[in-house]
Amino acid sequence: LFVNDVVPLRFDPRTYALRSGMQSWVTAPSTEIADDLTIARLGIEQRWQTKRGLPGAQRVVDVVSLDLEASIFPEADRDNFGEYVGLANYDFRWHIGDRFTVLSDGLVDFFPEGLRTFSVGGVITQPERSSLYVGMRSIEGPINSSVLTAALSYRLSEKWVFTGSTAVDFGPTGNIGQTVSVTRIGESFLIRAGVNVDEGRDNIGAIVAIEPRFLPRGRLGNIGGVRIPPAGAFGLE
Repeated sequence: LFVNDVVPLRFDPRTYALRSGMQSWVTAPSTEIADDLTIARLGIEQRWQTKRGLPGAQRVVDVVSLDLEASIFPEADRDNFGEYVGLANYDFRWHIGDRFTVLSDGLVDFFPEGLRTFSVGGVITQPERSSLYVGMRSIEGPINSSVLTAALSYRLSEKWVFTGSTAVDFGPTGNIGQTVSVTRIGESFLIRAGVNVDEGRDNIGAIVAIEPRFLPRGRLGNIGGVRIPPAGAFGLE
């Protein structure tokens, strides 16, 4: 496709938003995406659990979780380009130990040239110290791509956390981009500064974020998997 080409409906992000049922969201970001739609969603959430820990202090934990979903379109020609089933997806997690987890997810549309994407990866965590994720994602459909992603968070000291990530496409795109940042853990605030390099758009940007530590939940309250305890959890800082 070129700049002035018309995007086919099956690849238009607005059509995907409609088929995903965005018009039923109370907090939908757009009020302009609306049309006739008949859809039924089927799903199942599964958990395999076990006990871990010392005798007398065992706790129940999830070993494997597998969530499956699919959408049924009775009006297939109108709503899903002739296919009665679409937007089939799964989310899989295998907690091999307390610190290592295998992750995988995928989504499939069954009409011609529909999106098919799958990922597999692993994350290693050391509570309140570090987190490392390495994964591979395959994309087929309107575009074809195989992307390797890696992300690292490491607590350098009581006051500083380093985070970095990179993404590389094994196809013609090559390098996609990198992000590097450091976070200052203050008594009252988390202050983050960093740099983002987007090779696809030939763009370099700056990252600045400030978040109070007294918030019950926050994006910086868990920096790339490294948990930051509330202020005063370990005494005066």
